[in-house]
Amino acid sequence: MAKADVVTVTTASVECAGTEDAGGHPRVSLKIDAETREAHCPYCSRIFKLHPDAKLDAGH
Repeated sequence: MAKADVVTVTTASVECAGTEDAGGHPRVSLKIDAETREAHCPYCSRIFKLHPDAKLDAGH
């Protein structure tokens, strides 16, 4: 199994539509988990990690 892509982000909400290399997938909106500071795409397994200096909104 190929290693999942890890993308560092600075916002608590992200969108993923896959990569062109993999042919893409339907666009999904993901929210960064407050505890793990990560979100995982259910289609391509891409991992979105919140940058260490970024803050989550109080509503999260």
